[in-house]
Amino acid sequence: MLAGGEHVRAVSVPPTFVDGVPSLPKHTMRQTLLKIHRWGGLAAGLAIFVIAISGCALVFEDDIDRLLNPDLTVVAPGPSTVSLQAVVEAVRSAYPSEVLTGIVLPKEPHHALVINLQSGQSVSFDQYAGRLLGARERLGGFARLLRRLHKTLLAGSTGQKIVGCLALLTLLMAVSGVILWWPRRILALRSSPSWRRVNFDLHNVLGLYSAAFLVVMCVSGVMITFADVVDPLVLRLDEASTREAVSPAPNVPDGGALIGPDEAVKLGRAALPGAFIRRVGLPRPGTASYLLGVGFPEDRTPGGRSRVTLDQYNGQVLEVQDARTAPLGRKILDLKRSIHTGDVFGAPSRALAFVVSLMLAGQVVTGLLVWWRPGKLGAAARIRAHGEVRGRDAEP
Repeated sequence: MLAGGEHVRAVSVPPTFVDGVPSLPKHTMRQTLLKIHRWGGLAAGLAIFVIAISGCALVFEDDIDRLLNPDLTVVAPGPSTVSLQAVVEAVRSAYPSEVLTGIVLPKEPHHALVINLQSGQSVSFDQYAGRLLGARERLGGFARLLRRLHKTLLAGSTGQKIVGCLALLTLLMAVSGVILWWPRRILALRSSPSWRRVNFDLHNVLGLYSAAFLVVMCVSGVMITFADVVDPLVLRLDEASTREAVSPAPNVPDGGALIGPDEAVKLGRAALPGAFIRRVGLPRPGTASYLLGVGFPEDRTPGGRSRVTLDQYNGQVLEVQDARTAPLGRKILDLKRSIHTGDVFGAPSRALAFVVSLMLAGQVVTGLLVWWRPGKLGAAARIRAHGEVRGRDAEP
């Protein structure tokens, strides 16, 4: 209604087109949101592209590592394996100055067994032939380089925080992208003689079909990066989980024999029937317990989501954390990594994680092309140059 009491009829304004790309009306909330979406992408696009591409590769991290390092990761299965105690003794003999921290049991018969050392090295062992295969830095090699690139942009703890902030930015851009998509509702690529129009449609399609999955991946990535802040908040969902678990002190016998890793594995399996041991945390100097990483068949997290703590002197079970019966807060924290990596449902979810990461990289490229107009930039440069010439001509 106008001030004079006259009524006006709402008029639908048809969209305008710039180089075949529909533009939004000026001076709207969506226009403001578009600026945030655009400049956020331009400012962080390269870093997001690197994170997305490295994320694609990390879906196949272990496969890449085995392909590039078969002499350290692949063994020929035999009729029997040596005991874990024999493995520990062989590694201690070969590395007498090292402290052994854990054993990573192979998930497949043709995978080598791995022993981690306190120095940061990992030793590969052929469990069938009973021989050392060699040692390397635990985070060394191309596959582990990709992991560090994805998690920290090769910038250490500072880079890890930057990646967490970029995950928040990507989350914001995914949500804002859906809001910007809504007025046009582009569901598929449309035939057009303008490559800019096709690119614009592709940017919208990639954003639409990846948005929900990107939100999940970004939220889980933020939870992983800022675990010190997020974990206590999540654990408030369950009061029992907010209290730090305190295991009873192990009984230290006078001159008693210690149980070996083979016995620890047997006791761990008995504590959680139907599960399998994935990692054996060896008692370090000053500690007296085995910490076993245990996984059920549905658990595809590399280290397992369940835990069993054993007294190394008498084999007493000190504590059991069962992923199947864990409270809600604990379950969320246990699942965040496998959700982020796509391991949660095995091959189908890993394939989905690969595709979504690739779509994110595609959005960075198409978004840059939506913004990039060389003619417009050239005209602006010519105007500035012309103004500078006229200014110099006007000087006395």
